[in-house]
Amino acid sequence: MMNQQHSTDNETNDSMIIDVGSSTIKVYGIASGKSIRQLFTRSVPFKVGFDQRAGISEENKKELFELIDAVKKENPDSKIKIFATALFRKMERKSRIQFVDHFFERTGLFLNIIDQDFENYCLQTAFMDRCTTKEPALLINIGGGSTELVVMYGDEAIERHNIDLGVASLLAKFAGINESLSQVAIEEVLPFIQELLPPIQNSPTLAFYNGGELTYMRLAGYPLEENLLFTDTEHPSMISAEKFARHNQRIFQEVTLEALEATMPHDPKWMHGARGCSLIAQAICDTYGIQTIIPSDSNTAHGIARHEFRYVTLSSSFRKHLDYILGVKEGLEIVGVTVLSPHFTKPKNPGEEFVVFTGEEGKSPLQLERHHLDSIEKSDALIVCSPNGYVGASALIEIGYAHALGKRIIFTEKPEEFMLNTLPAEFGL
Repeated sequence: MMNQQHSTDNETNDSMIIDVGSSTIKVYGIASGKSIRQLFTRSVPFKVGFDQRAGISEENKKELFELIDAVKKENPDSKIKIFATALFRKMERKSRIQFVDHFFERTGLFLNIIDQDFENYCLQTAFMDRCTTKEPALLINIGGGSTELVVMYGDEAIERHNIDLGVASLLAKFAGINESLSQVAIEEVLPFIQELLPPIQNSPTLAFYNGGELTYMRLAGYPLEENLLFTDTEHPSMISAEKFARHNQRIFQEVTLEALEATMPHDPKWMHGARGCSLIAQAICDTYGIQTIIPSDSNTAHGIARHEFRYVTLSSSFRKHLDYILGVKEGLEIVGVTVLSPHFTKPKNPGEEFVVFTGEEGKSPLQLERHHLDSIEKSDALIVCSPNGYVGASALIEIGYAHALGKRIIFTEKPEEFMLNTLPAEFGL
């Protein structure tokens, strides 16, 4: 969680990431050679009026499109990538496809609705190697509709749990939390949350509480201390779980909602989730014996900025553009991306109608194409190698298959075929 605060510098953003959640849109910029930084947030109650068949309400859709238009206008030369989570995953398949199509037609941008597994991966990547202490750490990611828990040990996620409880669902049950001063006692809510928490196998005593909580705790006056556990400029502070719970009590009983809103004048509605979010975090810390909390402004978008793909499949004309394809494959693998297909790199029959690689001997063209399609299904994206806009005939089958699956499709160069430009996709790798 963070307040809406536009960047104070005039730095040009080479690329941008827009994170669309159940209740908040977060906009990030990445300048050349620099780390990701949040530019602003906008609180939009997508859950209000949401229907799995109809999707989000027309009012919320209008607000979303207006924000995208404004970002594009202010950043005409930036590459913009948009990722949606939580609520958008709950749309029925037909509604989701229709919304993605409409979004592309309206904005010219692809709305990538990521699944829970990939969101967990991005969260893990955001915090990879951050903590240098020789103990496991719990990542707490609380959204509007769900909560993710990941136990990290170094750069490895050793345990993951997804909980069907978020700030919006908590407030729906305990609406009195958002009175000027809470009309609901913390002691009344904690048992409800704790009953929904799963047992965990590990016993971390340290937790990263992410999603803008560093900024929130500073604004709300939590007694933060210097982080003496490890050195990381993005995580300079820590607070004991005991002091965190004590200050939550003060936020509930002594600090009015209006006073909290005043600390975030650009987006006061954001504070409507502050008490509920903190209470979910408190219940988690109490349940699992967390002693120290590291508040963090990092979240899923930071993981995407560090490592955008796990698995990809490449599609193109292996007969005409093999060197180009292998160059893209090499570039992806250098930064740690696994290319599922083509898996091999040495062609046995370069230039022939159907290229077969060394290692694929004895398999028919149909078997190899089936493997390629299976790889698309397992991939985070289909990358279409389209030098000078050329896309081969065999690639059309794979593009159609990926589109039917709702997969992310990226053309390395804008395709020359008119119909390919009408499909929701991204252009430029």
